[in-house]
Amino acid sequence: MNSEAQQLVDAGKLTTADAVKLSTLETGTYCLHKSWGVGRISSWDIMSDKIIIDFEGKPGHGLKISFALTSLEVLPETHILSRRLSDLAGMKEMAKKDPSAIVELALKSSGSQMSLDKLEGLLKPHIIAEADYKKWWEAAKKALKSARHIVVPSKRQDPLVLRDSAEKPGGTMVQGFLAKRDLKGKYTALLLIQKDLDLFETPATELIPVFQDISDTVRKAWRLHLKESLQLLLARDELIESIPECAAPMGSMKVSDLVCEAKPLLAENIGGLPVAMLGRMYRSFPAAFPEGVWIAEILNHLTRTGGRAVAEIATVLDTNGELEVLSEFLKKAVRNRTLSSDLLIWICKERKGLAKSVFSIDLGNAILDAVEDDHVQGGPKRTGRLSDQLSTDKNLIQELVESTDSESLRHFAKRLMSTSVLDELTRRSLLARVIKARPEMESLMEENAEAREDNSLIASWESLEKKKAELDDLVNVKIPHNKSEIQIARDEGDLRENGGYKAARDQQSVLNRMKDQLEREVGLARGTDFAGAPTDKVGIGTIVDFKYLDDSSEETYTILGAWDGDIEKNIVSYLSEIAKALIGKAPGEEADLPTDSGPTRRVSVVAIRAFNPAVA
Repeated sequence: MNSEAQQLVDAGKLTTADAVKLSTLETGTYCLHKSWGVGRISSWDIMSDKIIIDFEGKPGHGLKISFALTSLEVLPETHILSRRLSDLAGMKEMAKKDPSAIVELALKSSGSQMSLDKLEGLLKPHIIAEADYKKWWEAAKKALKSARHIVVPSKRQDPLVLRDSAEKPGGTMVQGFLAKRDLKGKYTALLLIQKDLDLFETPATELIPVFQDISDTVRKAWRLHLKESLQLLLARDELIESIPECAAPMGSMKVSDLVCEAKPLLAENIGGLPVAMLGRMYRSFPAAFPEGVWIAEILNHLTRTGGRAVAEIATVLDTNGELEVLSEFLKKAVRNRTLSSDLLIWICKERKGLAKSVFSIDLGNAILDAVEDDHVQGGPKRTGRLSDQLSTDKNLIQELVESTDSESLRHFAKRLMSTSVLDELTRRSLLARVIKARPEMESLMEENAEAREDNSLIASWESLEKKKAELDDLVNVKIPHNKSEIQIARDEGDLRENGGYKAARDQQSVLNRMKDQLEREVGLARGTDFAGAPTDKVGIGTIVDFKYLDDSSEETYTILGAWDGDIEKNIVSYLSEIAKALIGKAPGEEADLPTDSGPTRRVSVVAIRAFNPAVA
């Protein structure tokens, strides 16, 4: 015990236990305070009942002895904080030249394990500047790869760990895997082993317990956790393939074993597996089922597992010389309209490859059927990917129609013209591609345009949504409120003298007429964003600059949908008289525009450009 501390005990100012604590705070001792951080004991001032401490950034700070005894933690001279205080320049140099050494020092100062956040707190901003830390840590992680006794976590919430230098890192990773009790934990541990495979001296031998544990675990768990079990087996096989002369122990469960046993449940439980794993799983089918049976099973998956599996299944069939079976299956499915949107998109993309034999005009009709069916089931948003494929793949339509017979072509073209799912601008664009590939179809288009009475309304998506919202408010708010008013008025008695009842009934007639009109308009409306509008002539979705011939003044109008008029912005509906006078005119052509005063004014079209909703 320090002699001064003993004097305080003898004087009755300290207990023996507190005197022992005080003796640990000798001059020169490093300590840590929650608020003021690391410091070094400068001196004792017994007369003032204080210990004087030089804190980092706060030298000469005095603490009452009783408070110091309860609030200070003694640090060894080797602690990173002690060294930061005593030799900051040396610590900065260590961080710069040997990042592994300073991380090791931090770990030794923290019980061999610490979070990345704690490491950051120890190093910045004193040793490493705030702005430089991220770049420093990326470089440090690369350096730590060669420091096998330090484990850098793959996830930020996991700790940094300092291993015993005598302990083999591979053995530690194996023990960590075996300690995991759940499938997800084992899968994560297996991925870490694969990532740090270079830490093993003889991985083919050292990993045998891991491979055996995976087999035993999957046999017990797959009925309750099929997807996770399959994922673990597939990851195991991928790891084995990356190790020379490595194989699973004799009697281990194979992927083909699990695929065979889990056949009735397989298709419904593999959603979310990475594509590479799906391919590995499907490559096991020939071994999982008897000859001939595996083909039926894999084709069954083709229509049940979504678009991600299509390419993998097709590759397996092609590799095994069964591409003709795939071709016949797809042709039958196209005829019967049983293909999903994902499969149809895959056929379009593989039309010069694995799906070449299926690519025909019948596929085009199947695509239209699918788009229309999806539209009925879920509205415009659901049709997106397939209709986008139809409109954005510039060569798709031409390749579909270029070699088809005239009758099939006429049928397909009529379907394109009459479908209500695609907006008018998209239909025009697709039909233009048909004519480009088969010019003889132009006369059919003209005949159809003259003969067809089209009552549809073209509207921007924004205005259409507003109309729908207006109808929704009418049906779900205003009409029910009116019914309530009628009932209240009826309850008041004599209906012949009841003005409130009469007004409510009159309002009911108005609301019902509004409802009928809105339902009719919404039913006729065809939404569009006006993208791709042709600019050779004035039309819907164009901006037209024109000049008045009587005074040479110029004006610009934008012609949009049925409900898009805004006279202050010179936006007019294509149904307006001004728009009707301009539509169909090319630059240089003249038109008579109606005026508010009655007489028309002669104008000449100067320029036409496409409307861009993004800059409107």
